Amino acid sequence: MPDEFKHIVRLAGKDLAGEKRVQLALADLKGINLNFARAVAYAADVDPFTKLGSLDKEKVDRLEKVLRNPVEHGIPIWMVSRRKDYETGKDLHLIGADVAIAMRTDIGRERRIRSRRGIRHELGLHVRGQRTRTTGRKGLVVGVKRKDIRIREDAAKAEKGRRGRREEKEKKEEKKVEEKKE
Repeated sequence: MPDEFKHIVRLAGKDLAGEKRVQLALADLKGINLNFARAVAYAADVDPFTKLGSLDKEKVDRLEKVLRNPVEHGIPIWMVSRRKDYETGKDLHLIGADVAIAMRTDIGRERRIRSRRGIRHELGLHVRGQRTRTTGRKGLVVGVKRKDIRIREDAAKAEKGRRGRREEKEKKEEKKVEEKKE
């Protein structure tokens, strides 16, 4: 046990709470779930149930190394987030801002090659084959309106139509008057 307890531990470019257990603190990083966090802790030879703030510098460095390259430290390939990366062909595990950057580039590539998924991303539609007939509607309210509301709307539309025709007649009369003056 170290002499002092660290309340904030810097790991993988983010400040993590030292009061949390190692497994839960690692899961606060974007791109790491509880199972992967536990696997990282065991690969780094750290007890996942100890408080993160009680770890010494050497153990925190080991955690950092395993997070940077988990496959080399015994994490199974099926656990990593990006197997056979499109650009490098390697098995990677992305964490932090790299997750968002990779997702943005993947979507951009699909849009450029005009794949079905890319086109649906452009149109803002569901991409993974979900039903769209009734769900996922945006914008106007869809459903049954009460009868009195519908009657009021129809009356307003009719009044608007009458006003429009009345204005057209007045404009035509003004044009006739101007033509007569000339």
